[in-house]
Amino acid sequence: MKTKPILVAAALLLGGACSTPAPRSTEAIQISETKSAYQLSVPVSQLAMTLPRGNWSRKDKSALGGGTSNPRYFYFEDEKEESLILSGWFEPDRLFSGSAAKQWEKDLPGLKKAKLPPPVNVAFERVGGWDTVMYDQVFSGIVSSHLRAHWVQAGTWIDLHLSTTTERSSADNRKNLKGLLRAISVTEKGNGCKNALCSAAL
Repeated sequence: MKTKPILVAAALLLGGACSTPAPRSTEAIQISETKSAYQLSVPVSQLAMTLPRGNWSRKDKSALGGGTSNPRYFYFEDEKEESLILSGWFEPDRLFSGSAAKQWEKDLPGLKKAKLPPPVNVAFERVGGWDTVMYDQVFSGIVSSHLRAHWVQAGTWIDLHLSTTTERSSADNRKNLKGLLRAISVTEKGNGCKNALCSAAL
């Protein structure tokens, strides 16, 4: 299946960020690696997100364009299942609409304008501490399933997008995506930064 370009396009249509000038070092995403996990954070944010390494591989975002030029954007692909993508942004909490449902309504017009199948089977669900919206796009009988997840805490909004395109059912795809999401943890760094200042700095 030649689904990777389609998945990338769909992933970039939804996001909490736009292109920005060159950032200060405290505003850019920092990703550290161990044998078992990636840890993602922005220095001015109080939050750190830990992604179990699994088969995830960090990819260069420079050629993707659009909102991916934001210094707080991150992008991973699964090395064994090429159509499995994880991407997202760290943003100040003031940019979040207040819930996954409200954010979905805000982002939906942009998704509808794209030359991609319309989203179907839209569902909202709490998955651990994440507020999520799930939807599918169908390409010639092949299901592309998406999970958009939001975590808001301590002045920071983490906007995460998981997607996969397979010949499996939507239910199977969503089960897989939710399992991956549950394995991701978010913690406060406890660096003493005041919430209002952290939010303003992002």
